[in-house]
Amino acid sequence: MLFRPLLPDYVRSAEMPPLAGDPACLHPDERQIVERAVDKRRREFAAGRQLAHRLLADAGSATHRLLPDKDRVPVWPMGIVGSITHCNSLCAVAIARASDALAIGLDVEPATPLKQELLPHIVREAERARLDGLPEALRPLGGILTFSIKEAVYKAIYPERRIFLDFHQVEIDFEGEDRFVAEVLVPEATLPGCERIRGRFRVAGGHVVSAVVLPRR
Repeated sequence: MLFRPLLPDYVRSAEMPPLAGDPACLHPDERQIVERAVDKRRREFAAGRQLAHRLLADAGSATHRLLPDKDRVPVWPMGIVGSITHCNSLCAVAIARASDALAIGLDVEPATPLKQELLPHIVREAERARLDGLPEALRPLGGILTFSIKEAVYKAIYPERRIFLDFHQVEIDFEGEDRFVAEVLVPEATLPGCERIRGRFRVAGGHVVSAVVLPRR
């Protein structure tokens, strides 16, 4: 479980390989969303829904279907917040009661260095020296780590604010060996009291994973 060490105890999480997803297990309304997609995409979608349904059932909030809204954001049952993420080799879901957390954002990426030509689009100038200060083993992955962290931050705040952010509108710094703080540079995109967002990351099992949980204050 790559994400479990990054999450508070009140957050439930689950993981599986995306290709183990079974589209036949989907509710007909869920299946319809990906009925014209390629097999890989159908399995990725099914894996996320299977994990989400399992967690929701365990939390006493079972639902027959988990559908996206017009912005492709999952519509969680009342009183639940959550996040779904996947890459080619891992799918993960986390949920919490809305009484415990304002929002959750997860992201997983393959632990493969980002192409050099993409770095200027992802990494702000102020962040470059911070990446150079990472432990030597992590430095080659600084670009993809930055990408993953910013994706997790975005996925935590977008469902509430619905404001698109590019990668240069979030700036990150590192706190210790597995923690970060992100500043959202667009005030109207932030949640109250969450202008600076803290989270955790991990590189393990061939993946870079990042997690944000915004607790109720």
